[in-house]
Amino acid sequence: MTWCKRNIGLNRRRHYLPILEWHSVGEDCGDYDFEDNIISVYKNQHKSVLEIIHTIIHEWCHYKQSKKKYYDMDEKFGYNKNPLEIQADNLANEFKYKCRKDLFY
Repeated sequence: MTWCKRNIGLNRRRHYLPILEWHSVGEDCGDYDFEDNIISVYKNQHKSVLEIIHTIIHEWCHYKQSKKKYYDMDEKFGYNKNPLEIQADNLANEFKYKCRKDLFY
């Protein structure tokens, strides 16, 4: 999370950093709760550290996004074609290797 803060930046509309919660089981890799400002990661959905990094960066991107815009886009396009989901996935793909390198090498 510190890596995300330094490399991806903060959401200036929020006064607190998101809380990171780890769960053993879940149906998704992770999620961001806009209401409670919580990033959840579901361990059973990951096979590697790189996948966990991808999920955290992806959810961090949602932390930075507008809740209203996210839900408007989700309603208009659906989850898989939501431009903000695509943006989060692209950001995670762009930065996951740099994050792993910075943290572990």
